[in-house]
Amino acid sequence: MHASILLRLLSVVFLSLLAFTPARTQEAPPWRDWQAPLLRDHTLAGKIWSVHDKRFVTPQMIGKAVGAARFVLLGEIHDNPDHHRLQAWLIEKSAANRKPAVVVEMIARDQAPALQAYLTRPGADAAGLGAALKWEARGWPEWRIYQPIAEIVLRAGLALHAGDIDRPTLKAVSKKGLNTLGADRLKSLLLDKPLDGPLQNALLDELYASHCELMPRSALSGMSGIQRLRDAVLADSLIDVAGEESAILIAGNGHVRADRAVPWYLSRRALGARIVTVMLIEVEKSAKAPQDLVPAGSGGMAAADYVWFTPRAEREDQCEILKRRFGKPQ
Repeated sequence: MHASILLRLLSVVFLSLLAFTPARTQEAPPWRDWQAPLLRDHTLAGKIWSVHDKRFVTPQMIGKAVGAARFVLLGEIHDNPDHHRLQAWLIEKSAANRKPAVVVEMIARDQAPALQAYLTRPGADAAGLGAALKWEARGWPEWRIYQPIAEIVLRAGLALHAGDIDRPTLKAVSKKGLNTLGADRLKSLLLDKPLDGPLQNALLDELYASHCELMPRSALSGMSGIQRLRDAVLADSLIDVAGEESAILIAGNGHVRADRAVPWYLSRRALGARIVTVMLIEVEKSAKAPQDLVPAGSGGMAAADYVWFTPRAEREDQCEILKRRFGKPQ
């Protein structure tokens, strides 16, 4: 048989085999494969509420929204594995046609050298990043539940950055107050501007509730300063790495509040920038409607643009832990 005829026949056979080769099965999206064990069958689990439109939206709609924003803030409850899988999915959608920088609250600025040293190491992968950053030793939940975020960041070729205030500065401010930063630094971070009365009172209310009402409100003013410092620094990190492009923040829900947290600083320093905030909220057995779970905004503003409801992680009651720590009767 002539060589050219043989080659054509082999090509036909090869193409025929390709046509009948089954496509690789894609992984189920996070909201169809929950890992948190509690209340998976809740009527709100997996649904997304648009706070401004007061209606449910699809994952595709929220994916489009984050893909069009300059700053995307993705909240979480730290120990819920589904929250990090949803964040990874949203990062992927945001990076579909661009390369946003990703800033992580859980990585402090003094860890930036360790982060970059690991990322530039030959063979660096998502699995080893947690150990390189001493993730669990610094008090965060086990690295494996955060790993999906690192996997999509590395796969998409995105830059990963430290976001939170460095520990030495945090300790100094905890002991001596915000004035240890100096007037110029306070002004550059907008910490020379107090929150309006309703916003400051709402922040104190949140801190009082999050500490299970075990600390007197009078003791929380210094803590509110620390919260504001961290919000301001996270905003500063986003602005610094975004340049004229875009950036994504991974942080606890308290830091992504649109009314008084990181967006408060972003909107005043990056005038006109489009900011989209997504909170990931666990459902509660008693909740019947989205309004039962959506955090109330303060100062006439919504707390978030979107709220994505998920099952609950199984955990020990945090108030019981604090009661033991403070020596209170249970």
